[in-house]
Amino acid sequence: MEISSMTVKGKGSASAPPDAIAISLQLEGIKDTYELAMQHAALELEQVRETLLPLGFSKKEIRSTHFSIDSAYEHRNDFRGENKRYFLGYRYRNDLKIIFENDSKRLGEILWALSTCEASPEFSVYFFLQNRQAVEQALLEDAVRDAKGKAQILAAAGGVMLGKILSIDYDWGEIEVRSRVYAASAKMAYDSTPMIDLEPEDISNSDTVTVVWEILNPKMA
Repeated sequence: MEISSMTVKGKGSASAPPDAIAISLQLEGIKDTYELAMQHAALELEQVRETLLPLGFSKKEIRSTHFSIDSAYEHRNDFRGENKRYFLGYRYRNDLKIIFENDSKRLGEILWALSTCEASPEFSVYFFLQNRQAVEQALLEDAVRDAKGKAQILAAAGGVMLGKILSIDYDWGEIEVRSRVYAASAKMAYDSTPMIDLEPEDISNSDTVTVVWEILNPKMA
């Protein structure tokens, strides 16, 4: 016997305050030779480490996410007006990351320290969720409740009753767990406010589930 069914999509949302902070740092420059590029990359890395060490970050906690040294060129016109490619030197780039618990006071201290670092790194601040399980659970529960509410309205309007759930489909995609709220350069004025009080918004997410219900004829129920 064929089972009648109803398919409804439910949308859920959930939010939570961030529980961790990540600072991404970028060290970059161009030097005449490969050896000089390597030396300056190593020097600037050590300067960042010396800056962050008094703030409780060991060498292992200052993680490198990308490092490269490549030939650098630029295009410009020569004396005849012809566009040519000119060798500038060797460009090095070292991307670093530090992670710590959400603490606005400590964040202010770290940003101030980075603003005075001799390496002059560019940096961005991200607030994110390390414990994402609770948000994912709340999101799914809300999505299923939304689907159920819609299904009940449709069933009542159609003069039928909902039976058991036949299936629930969810794509299990990655939820967004971070928000970029601040980007700056260590070349900022040294007389700027040393303690930056950043209060990030809660991190919000939404997603959908597809629920299939069995439909019961009210006369047979």
